Amino acid sequence: MKINILWINALLLIIIFSSCRNDNVSPIRNVRFDPGLLNPLQAADGAPCISHSYYYNDAEKSLGTVYGGMVLLSFSQELTYEEVTAAVGRYGYIEALGQPVQSNSARLYPARLAAGLSCRQVQTLLADIAKDPAVRYAAPYFESAGGELLGISNEFIVRVETGRMPAAQVLQRLANATRTEVVSSLSEDTFVLRADKNSRGNALEMANFFQKQPHIKHAEPDFVVSLAM
Repeated sequence: MKINILWINALLLIIIFSSCRNDNVSPIRNVRFDPGLLNPLQAADGAPCISHSYYYNDAEKSLGTVYGGMVLLSFSQELTYEEVTAAVGRYGYIEALGQPVQSNSARLYPARLAAGLSCRQVQTLLADIAKDPAVRYAAPYFESAGGELLGISNEFIVRVETGRMPAAQVLQRLANATRTEVVSSLSEDTFVLRADKNSRGNALEMANFFQKQPHIKHAEPDFVVSLAM
């Protein structure tokens, strides 16, 4: 009788531990084991990925769809590299961090993603990462026709028309409206601005928005050029 009781207790312990071991694992984290688990995060209507573009020399340049293998991240400045690594370790779909790249206003880390993610899934996980208090900025990469990976840095360049309104006044009004910030001036009519996760979009989206506003002559994002990790 004692043997039967001990066997039953052991069986119950196995059932309890097997039911608890995945409590802290989200579906998106399981992508390193099964990329198909992220399929439900794609649009229900099966809409294709959005093709992105930016403006350069008064012409619209195509970037294509979001690259599925890497994203660009910035963290709170006070974090050490070890703390950044620990923060990234919470996300199973991030496999490795590359060497940081310094913009005028942030340290940006290329982050390699688990294989098998679609562009729509990358856009979903960027929104997920941005919720982390340790993360200040999260943006995608695009693959150029020449095979280069172009990451959207946290900065964009704006050239203001010279006219009746002072350039600084035009720029500050738009910066306030978009929750972006002026970093520096390159000349009396050209400025560097930065975006973060609280802005109304990443630096590509903000550059395109500024480009279409009155009194703005030109706006374009700054890119981080990386190799596939």
